[in-house]
Amino acid sequence: MDAGYSLTSLARSYGIIFVTLVTFVVFSVSRKAFLSPENIYGLFYGVSLDLYAITGFTLLIIMGEIDLSVGSVYALSGTTAGYLATRGFPTEFGILIGILIGFAVGAGNGLLVVKLKINSIILTIGTLLTVRGLSDVVAATMAGNRYAEGFRAIARARFLSLNWTVPAMFLVVLVLEFVLSRSTSARVLYYIGNNRKSALIHGMRTDATRIGAFVLSGGLAALSGVLVASRITIADVDMGRHLEFTILTAAVIGGASLFGGRGRVVNSVVAYLFLAMLANGLIMFGVEPVFQQIIVGVILVAVVAADTQLNKEAG
Repeated sequence: MDAGYSLTSLARSYGIIFVTLVTFVVFSVSRKAFLSPENIYGLFYGVSLDLYAITGFTLLIIMGEIDLSVGSVYALSGTTAGYLATRGFPTEFGILIGILIGFAVGAGNGLLVVKLKINSIILTIGTLLTVRGLSDVVAATMAGNRYAEGFRAIARARFLSLNWTVPAMFLVVLVLEFVLSRSTSARVLYYIGNNRKSALIHGMRTDATRIGAFVLSGGLAALSGVLVASRITIADVDMGRHLEFTILTAAVIGGASLFGGRGRVVNSVVAYLFLAMLANGLIMFGVEPVFQQIIVGVILVAVVAADTQLNKEAG
């Protein structure tokens, strides 16, 4: 039993890193273009923009909650920030409004989930649809116009010849990994995810922490949305569409449990990179996008089934 548990724990902690490395080697050997510096850098750059949305989502899932509205918040915040900058408002003002939108939606989600005891998945499906509709309105208002130059410069700014978001990604992941593994206050997320009633009995502010996590997730999704909007130059009605499911897949593949109590930001980020590499490599093999979705869907179903079985055995 101990050996089996250790093997399971090891797989959850380092399995996604091993799978990602193997995938990298396979695509590098089979497709020379995959290993080009431009392609590898493009993969890391893309992940660095979505990092903040991944982080907020992972913190929520550790607590046993899921926010399926992150993709819509990501889109609405990014397009709104870009729209305001294009209409002559200071870029900083647009960014602030975009992030405040994320905080507001996250606060609404958190309050309704905690105070009315609504299932977070069901609630945030409704939020997803509502916010997506608002995002589409803003994108339509832009009508294909380019964002202002100052706004487009945000994600393109460089540090030591790299887009600043890339080194920032490594720094943020390292800091969060240290905090989540060493900080007692941060471990509260895991305690709540494992047993909310027990955490409450032991004096932990479970309701406030859960609401705060939703607010943080919304704000971080908004930040990623602003960065991506800055990169893509014009408003896109498909921006962030299905992002929530990609992030959910990454978090679960990275070892997070849908039942709460488990998860690591670094693993979610590595898993997200794995999914980006998988899509990139499959494109080079000429696999149609629809089949790529099927492959990712099968992976998610398999991992969720395994996670459910492991939790039954543990129970």
